[in-house]
Amino acid sequence: MKAVEVEKLKPGMIVAQSVLNSDFVVILLANTVLNNKHILILKNLQVPSVNVKDEFDLSKIYQQAMALKNKTSSFVQDFEKLAKLAKKIFEEIKNEGEIKSAVSVLAAKILPMADNAGSINHLFGMNNSNFELPYHSERVAIFAGIIGKWMHMEWEDIRTLVTAAFLHDVGKYRFPAQFLAKHPADLEGVEMQLYRTHSQSGRNLLQGFKFEEPIPSIVFQHHEYMNGTGFPMGIRGKDVHQFAKIIAVADAYDRLMAERPGFVKKTPFDALRLLAKEQYAHYDPFVCMPFITQLKDHLIGSNVKLKDGKSGKVIFYPKDYASLPVIKLEDETEFDLNKDSENLIVEYSAE
Repeated sequence: MKAVEVEKLKPGMIVAQSVLNSDFVVILLANTVLNNKHILILKNLQVPSVNVKDEFDLSKIYQQAMALKNKTSSFVQDFEKLAKLAKKIFEEIKNEGEIKSAVSVLAAKILPMADNAGSINHLFGMNNSNFELPYHSERVAIFAGIIGKWMHMEWEDIRTLVTAAFLHDVGKYRFPAQFLAKHPADLEGVEMQLYRTHSQSGRNLLQGFKFEEPIPSIVFQHHEYMNGTGFPMGIRGKDVHQFAKIIAVADAYDRLMAERPGFVKKTPFDALRLLAKEQYAHYDPFVCMPFITQLKDHLIGSNVKLKDGKSGKVIFYPKDYASLPVIKLEDETEFDLNKDSENLIVEYSAE
């Protein structure tokens, strides 16, 4: 990897690290192949330089080494295998083929991944800019399974939960890729109307494939909110299936963690803070609290870099339901981020 001044960039160069502006908004994603339009945007935004892949990054030796590194991670290997199965399932849906047995196999293989809380770190370290339905669906199923475990659910219930979570967006299977890449907050008019059909379409599709209840109903309800402002029915929390509430949190966490051009790059700390903020209006606190509590414990010991450039380690969370941690900086001083919420964590490593 090498830093290249924007004036010296050429079409065909490959971005090595996502390009962020001074507010940590993503301008270009890693692995983007630069073209003239990209370079013009970078010049207009006065980006001084960009890290691009050099000859070594692109060499066969490096690629083989990276492939070997990935193969040593059983999680990455298992995730990619399941992604292939997930893609086949969505292809069968398009072709109106049989999917129940394949979904059952996939759910059974996701369960061990959901049983490992370290999966959260693995998923953060992987490319989380892939918005394809199979990848998003697999991630949400893993997150939902982790939440189910943290809520001390029975194993068979977690299996049902994971199955419904994988199928939660099945109603989007005919949406074009460019539509799926958009954040729901950016949709309006006809696009928002189309987006709001996917819960109903998903239930109808699963009923046609003869999936037993409660899976079709869970899929139908996963965008309902506690305060009744969700869709498609606008029902309140007490009428929403518990598994749909769990999937809503898992889905929100994956959306918050997704790296999208034009949006601030998020860490698990950002996602935790936003979920805590919305846990009464949108999400069930009986789902959010176990997730937030366990995620806080899981993040203690993480190495972080702050917006002001300082680095340190997460040492604890205050016991007054604070959403941000206390950091021990490199100079051994302790810094409570709750007292300076603008100084956000911009980089995170579990190691």
